Amino acid sequence: MKRSLLLLASLVACGGAEPAAVSPARGASGDGAPDASAGPPTTPEASVDSSRAPVVVAIVVDQLSAWVAEERLPLLPGDGGFARLRREGTWVKALRLPYAATDTAPGHASLHTGRTPAESGIWGNEIPDASGKRVTFLRDPSTKLVVPDGVLASPGSSAARLRVETVADRLRRARPDALVVSASLKDRGAIMPAGKRPSVALWFEPALGTFATSTAFASSFPRWAAPIVGPPAIDRARAAAWTPSDPAWLARHVGFDDAAPGEGDLDGLGTVFPHVARTSAAFRALPATDALLFELALAAVAAEHDPKKPTLLLLSLSASDVVGHVFGPDSWEAWDHLHKLDAALGRFLDALERRVGDVSVVLAADHGNSSMPEVVRARRPPACDGPEPPVDPYERPICAAGVRIEPNELQRELKAEAEKALGARAPWILGVADPYVFLTEEGRALPAAKRGALDGAIRRVFARRKSSVAELHDVRELARACPETLARARGAPDRARPGEDILTLVCRSWSADAGAGDFYMVPRNGSVFDGEVVPGKGASHGGPYLHDRTVPLLVHARGAVDAGVIVTDPVDFTAYSRLVGALLGLDAEPPRAILASLRAR
Repeated sequence: MKRSLLLLASLVACGGAEPAAVSPARGASGDGAPDASAGPPTTPEASVDSSRAPVVVAIVVDQLSAWVAEERLPLLPGDGGFARLRREGTWVKALRLPYAATDTAPGHASLHTGRTPAESGIWGNEIPDASGKRVTFLRDPSTKLVVPDGVLASPGSSAARLRVETVADRLRRARPDALVVSASLKDRGAIMPAGKRPSVALWFEPALGTFATSTAFASSFPRWAAPIVGPPAIDRARAAAWTPSDPAWLARHVGFDDAAPGEGDLDGLGTVFPHVARTSAAFRALPATDALLFELALAAVAAEHDPKKPTLLLLSLSASDVVGHVFGPDSWEAWDHLHKLDAALGRFLDALERRVGDVSVVLAADHGNSSMPEVVRARRPPACDGPEPPVDPYERPICAAGVRIEPNELQRELKAEAEKALGARAPWILGVADPYVFLTEEGRALPAAKRGALDGAIRRVFARRKSSVAELHDVRELARACPETLARARGAPDRARPGEDILTLVCRSWSADAGAGDFYMVPRNGSVFDGEVVPGKGASHGGPYLHDRTVPLLVHARGAVDAGVIVTDPVDFTAYSRLVGALLGLDAEPPRAILASLRAR
């Protein structure tokens, strides 16, 4: 335990002077040009042993937009993890998600299965329970939570809703002895990559202040994990104040003062540095949680790794998402989080290779984001008033700031309008969980005339919200339109190019038999569904626009992908799962060929 705590401390720490910054990467022609700016190649500390079974690390950085990566990765220190991945591997600047439901659960499921939400059955993060309260989409009443102290009476989470195999499922089917370890702050971040048969799947339960699993995956908590992510360890990690790694670096690059308008205060975390997490919910925003997950992965390898058996480490790093929802992607906190993640990632890769030898890494994001409305207003350029307003390649709002669509407020408004239209108080509206409005069973069963009145009431609400909601789709209409829409839609890799219509993106997000809601809401560009981490504050995602649908992909695999290369052509999202499968030996197609075949030129 002492050794684990010392290693955790080394991962969390990232002070010291700023190394020389990496200059912007080259290769803008889209021809896969080498990135000469990232420095000379390094020699791995462990030699390659072809007799070893593969060790693959599949990382998802939650809410890391391609536009953020393009802007900031070249500015990070040259000795960090991202510089190493760029220097020794291939950086795809635009991995394109071809659907509208750009949230965490659909994103993780899509990356790890190579299937869209319409195919996987994973269409959202949350769903209303019988009372209308939003609960995790993966809650499974047939399971129980498992924590270090034992099995609880509380329902757990599972992958029961997932209708297709993940790469991890394929690996365990081909090699039942393979080690598959998945960890995240979120149940969806751990379970969607893990699939249904991982060796270990762990996530953080804020209400309990500990990591947990469920009886869907294990009857007891891993003994080696408890000292690292049990309540005492969480309390110690939470007590450390979050201070900037390098305030001068932040001041040079951020462009805003700390505590800019629109930033939230999560449970007393505050809006200026230093930040101290007073609650488990606030702990999720700390960069220390990334280091904790890296430490957990190292502990799993120390306890369970067998060089003769394949190892797949699945890490979903959620702090960036919470930071975005609380402070926005342009904040000091977002920049400093990336700086700290970069350092922790570099230390993790070094430590892992010292233990097991050469490893392969595939890193992407589940979705993107855009600036907070307050930032859009503050940065509005004078050209917005000219004859040719500026156009952003990621479709980010530049000239018109949107608003936050608050689900609870919208739910109250819908209920009031429905009761006014039907002349009686009844539970016609069950709830709102983006991107859906859910009716109750009574609402769905209304006779035609009354159902028409209910539908009219819902549409009147959205008519008043046309400045924030661009489109509202009745799922009965989607059932009629989507088969033909998808039949004529682009396939891979052409769908990675810009220009697909919103209906196509919505149809790839919805499935008739997956328990989705009754009306699909498409936010207007610049407006977002409020994540309500801090209601009315921070940034979010969930729209069909390129800033939400475009994420970076970095691949490090010696001899399997080219080193120091940047791909600027958009690449279809299926590259992620196909690369992981190939690096594990599940597929024969070489990684270079996968990247080439999925580029939309």
